[in-house]
Amino acid sequence: MVNTAIFVASWLIVGPGAPLSIALSLIVLGMATVLPHHFRYKTVSLIGVMGIMFVQCVLVVFLLHFQLLNLSPPPNQPPLATLFSLLVGADVRLAELGVVAGIVVGLYVEFGCSRLSLSQSFPSLSFCEPTSELVKVVQGLADTAGMACPDVQLIDSGEMLAFSVRIKRRYIIALSVGLLESLEPIEVQACLAHEICHIKNKDFSLRLIVAITRAALFARVLSYFVETSFYRTRELLADRTAALLIGTPNTLISALTKIQLTDSASDNTVGSQVCCLRGNACHFEILSKHPSIKTRIRMLESMASAK
Repeated sequence: MVNTAIFVASWLIVGPGAPLSIALSLIVLGMATVLPHHFRYKTVSLIGVMGIMFVQCVLVVFLLHFQLLNLSPPPNQPPLATLFSLLVGADVRLAELGVVAGIVVGLYVEFGCSRLSLSQSFPSLSFCEPTSELVKVVQGLADTAGMACPDVQLIDSGEMLAFSVRIKRRYIIALSVGLLESLEPIEVQACLAHEICHIKNKDFSLRLIVAITRAALFARVLSYFVETSFYRTRELLADRTAALLIGTPNTLISALTKIQLTDSASDNTVGSQVCCLRGNACHFEILSKHPSIKTRIRMLESMASAK
């Protein structure tokens, strides 16, 4: 009874076809993600966890398709074993649906929403042309980061907003008039560096991979926690990379502190095509796709104290 319960639990958490040894290896791999401030290693570990789960799902679907795996319960089987076979069969069918969902999500993102214009993607926002000074700041940060300069747009809003987005295979950084008016120029530069680093760190490609895999693993409990941890890790990595890019974490700490004090609604869009400066963290951060500003400030303060 205990072995059956453990096996069923591992199926629900990890996926079909995963023996207990793989479930344990995933737990060990997940433990590597708690290392403080090793955000690139965390990313590899988290994607590795989702990758193993995804391969397990695809493998079982492949075996079913070529009739190499039989899930029909044998006759005269004990009731508990029959129930177990039915649960396994239902779980595998969910894996089949997940693989189809992953393909649909990938096609939708790449050939659907990513081809919309900026105004179509954000109909509630009004955009205008940036100043030449702002473009020069972004150009300077891009040159320092060793990458092509993204496009820049101003948001006609008094709220403190900033985000980077991939549209029509081009990267755009947008920030609000309210952010420019509320922060010092060096603090605005730190916020722009955060968005530049999302592009430099290949976050949009990684987010697309995670979005596709997450859709395929919609029936896997573990995938929910892995996905949110991935997003939080990439935000913290963008903060850390930005602090290194501008030469000090203190400027970004100052900017985040001022943003934290505002009570205006923030842009909390998080997905494969959008990286925002500020997001609304859940009460339980483990369920949130965006780290709280307090967590980000603590990480940056540890960088400052380590110098």
